[in-house]
Amino acid sequence: MATTVDFHEEISQDTTGSQARLQMCLGPQLAVLRLAGGWAPAATSASSRLYGAYSTGVVLTLLAFVASQVSAARHFWGDLLNVTMSTCLMFTYSMAIVKVIVFLRMRSSAEELIRELNSSMERYGRQVGGAAGVYAWCTRRSRLVSLSHVGMGAVAYCLWVAVPAAMGRRCRSADCRATTALPAVVWCPFPFTESPAYEAVYAAVSVAMFYGYILTTTLDAFFFTLIIYTAGQLRVLNLMARDLCARGSLRQMNARLADCVSYHIHIERCVQRLGALVGPIVLGQFLADIVTISAATFVATVSEADSVWLLKFSSYLLAIAEQLLLYCWFGSDVATESEHLQLAAYSSDWTAVPARFQKDLCILLSRGQRPLRLAAYKFYSISRETFLMLMNTAFSYYAVLRQLNGN
Repeated sequence: MATTVDFHEEISQDTTGSQARLQMCLGPQLAVLRLAGGWAPAATSASSRLYGAYSTGVVLTLLAFVASQVSAARHFWGDLLNVTMSTCLMFTYSMAIVKVIVFLRMRSSAEELIRELNSSMERYGRQVGGAAGVYAWCTRRSRLVSLSHVGMGAVAYCLWVAVPAAMGRRCRSADCRATTALPAVVWCPFPFTESPAYEAVYAAVSVAMFYGYILTTTLDAFFFTLIIYTAGQLRVLNLMARDLCARGSLRQMNARLADCVSYHIHIERCVQRLGALVGPIVLGQFLADIVTISAATFVATVSEADSVWLLKFSSYLLAIAEQLLLYCWFGSDVATESEHLQLAAYSSDWTAVPARFQKDLCILLSRGQRPLRLAAYKFYSISRETFLMLMNTAFSYYAVLRQLNGN
C-alpha cells in the first residue's frame, strides 16, 4: 500500500508563523474512518499491510452480515415483517460494502481532490477579504452536519441494539429469541437461541451493524464536507467577480479577471473529480433507497406491526430519507453558487471600465453560462429537485404495491 497523507488541520501555521493557512477541516471524519478501517494512516509498509488486513476483516464482517440476512429471508419466507426488514438491511449493508470498496479503490483520487481544494483555498482565498469568513462558515456547517448525521445514526443504532436486549429477557421460546431478541433477524445453521451461542450471535450482529453504521455515516459526512467546501469556493469566486472593477488600473483589473477565470477552471476540475468520486456511490444509493423506502413504507402501513417493529421501520426510513436529503441539498448548493457567477460578474460596475475590458469580461460571463453540477454517474443531477423526484418515485412504487395488495 502506498504511503498515505493525513489531512486533518483546518488552520495551521506556515513556515514563518506569521499567518494562518486556509485549509479544510477533515480531522474528525478521517479519524472515525481510520478507526473503522476506511482510511489508512501514513505508516510503514508492515503496518500498512496490517491495516489492510483490518480493512479486509471489516468488509468480510459486513459480507457475513449480508449473508445472514439472505439466510433469514429464506428461512422466514412468508413472514412479511421479517422478510421485508431483512431485505432492506441486505440492500443497505450491501451498499455499505460497495461504498467502502469504491472508496478504498479511489483513495488516491480523494487525496488528490483534497490537495487541490486546499491549494485553491490558499492561493485564491488570500485575494478576497471575505474568503476567510466563507471558509469558517463552511467549517462550522460541515462540523454541524457531520455531527448531526453521525449522531442520528448513533441513536438509531442504540435503539436497534438496546430494545432487543430488553425484550430478550422476556422471551421464553426459541422462536421469540430468533425474531425479536436480536438487533436484526438472522438465521444460523446451528442452535443459536440458547446460551452461550445466543450471546455470541448477539454480539456478532451488533458489531457488524456497528461497522455498517459507522462506515456509512462517516463516509457520507466526508462527502458532505467536500461538497460544502466546493460550494464555498464558488461563493468566494463570486466575491472575486463582484470586485473585478472596484479599483485599480486596467492592468490590475485584467490580472483579477485572469485569476477569476483560472479559479473557475480550477473549481471545475475539482467538481469533475468530486463527481467521479461520489457519483457511482450516490447512484447506487439512490436506486437502492427507492426500493427500500417504498417496500418498508408499504409493510409498515399494511401489516399489523407492534410498537417495536414500527420503531424499527420509522427509524430506518428516517435515516434513509435524511441521507438522501443531505446529498441532494448540498449538491444543489454547488449548482446554485455556480449559477450566481454571471450575476456576480454583471454586478461588478463594468459600465465604468474601458470597452476593451468589457469585452474581456465576456469570457467570464460565457463560462458562467455552463453551471457546474454534481451528477450521480451522469444519470441523476444531485439536487433538491432530484430528491423530490426520488420521493415521488418511491411513493409511486408504494401506491402500486398498495393497489396490488388490494386486488
